[in-house]
Parts: sequence; C-alpha cells; structure tokens
Amino acid sequence: MGKFYDEMNADQQEWIKKQMMFIVASAPLSATGTVNASPKGYDCFRIIDANKACYLEMTGSGIETQSHVEENGRLTIMFMAFEGAPKILRLFGRGHVCRVDTPEYNRLYTTHYHGSSPDFETLQGKRSIIVISIEKVGTSCGFGVPYYEYKENRPTLLNYWGKKTEEKVVEYWAKENKQSVDGLPGMKHERMEECEYRDLPPPVMASKRSTEGLVGNGGGGGSALGWITELGQSQSLLAMGAVAVAAFGAGVAASSSRLFQR
Repeated sequence: MGKFYDEMNADQQEWIKKQMMFIVASAPLSATGTVNASPKGYDCFRIIDANKACYLEMTGSGIETQSHVEENGRLTIMFMAFEGAPKILRLFGRGHVCRVDTPEYNRLYTTHYHGSSPDFETLQGKRSIIVISIEKVGTSCGFGVPYYEYKENRPTLLNYWGKKTEEKVVEYWAKENKQSVDGLPGMKHERMEECEYRDLPPPVMASKRSTEGLVGNGGGGGSALGWITELGQSQSLLAMGAVAVAAFGAGVAASSSRLFQR
C-alpha cells in the first residue's frame, strides 16, 4: 500500500543515495503537449535537505525537462529498487533550472559536485543543475519491478562530450537544444548569440499539432490558456458573422417590403 510523507526521512535519503539511476517526469501545460520521462545515470543526484534535491543535467539530444520546468515548474523524480527489498519512491514537487555558468549554478556545483565526482570535473557538456523543491514523497511496493544487477555506467556520453570543445558544445545547443518537441523555448546561453542557425525546421510534434487545428504555433501558443484564447477568437468571429448575416437579412426584407408597397 502506498504511503505519503511531507519530506524525505533519514532512511529514505540513505536509500536514494544507493540507487544508480532515476527517472525524471515532466510535461507542458498544453492539453495536447508531450509528456516526457527521462532516465538519468552517473553520480548526478544530490540531496540538499529533507525537502530539496538537485541533479546535474548533461547535454543531450532533447531538452524536454528543462523546457517544461521553465514553463510551469512541475516535476516528479522516481527511484526504484532493482535489488534487495522492492520499493518505488517518488519525489513530487516544483523545479527550477540553474543554467550553466550562472551564479546559482556555480554555487551549487561548488557545494555539491566539485571534487566528489571525477566524471564531471573537467567535462564539457554540462547544461544545468535542476533543483526540485519537494512537496510530497510517495512510496509504493514495487513488486512488479524486476531484479537487475548493476554492472557499470556507460562511458558513451562522457566520452562524447570529453572530445568536444566549449565552442562545439555551444554550437550543439544552438542547433539541437533551441526548443522542445512542442516548440517551447529550450537552451538559452549568452554564447549562443554568436552562433547563426537560420531556417531551423519547426519541431515535428509542434508541426503535427498545428495541422490538427487544436493548438497553433503562433497567437495562442502551446498552452491551455493559448487554446482558450484561440477558441475565444473563433467564437468572436462566428458571432461577428452571425451579426452580418442578420443585418443582410434585415436589409433584404426591408427592400422586399418597399417593392411590394409600390
């Protein structure tokens, strides 16, 4: 049976520190937006206190979590036991993004990461630290989660960014991380202004939805509020059309009456 807590207790914090991966879930406000779940490995998760935690975000092919958190703040982080007693633990809360090179990012990195994880120390490709303010902790049985034995972290991501210069990382941000699949703003960095990428194609998901007539890429945007605005605009146009038709009908009727009176 599931249980809920107002904060992470000491036992839960120790259990979290032993887990080798976790999953981050987020979503845009749009009713037709894309829900995202992103697995995270490496030694990137840190507990700040009983109601706050953070993780170091490496550059990847997508930027969904960062885009969603900056739009609405909603964030859920899930851990699960692959060995020992079964358990699932979820952290429900509100997140905010600390972009790389900002004062808040530098403070968090110095306090929680510097010297503790050689994987990240000199590596390019660090994109942000995402902080979650935890509003609720939920635990459940996890009986359906299979046993897995941890072998090692995949070196692929670290090797990839280990070969890139800072300039190449910024170029990648400008080309691949400018927006989410739904068209929300993605990576923002002062050095990205130096990169010129014109005529970037719109996201596939955003283009698909615009053809469905539900949420456009302009005007109302991709949020629920934008959809309501577009609906209101459509209703206003219909109302104006009805008034025009009524006025036209009244004019025709008046003309006909004068014609028969002659």
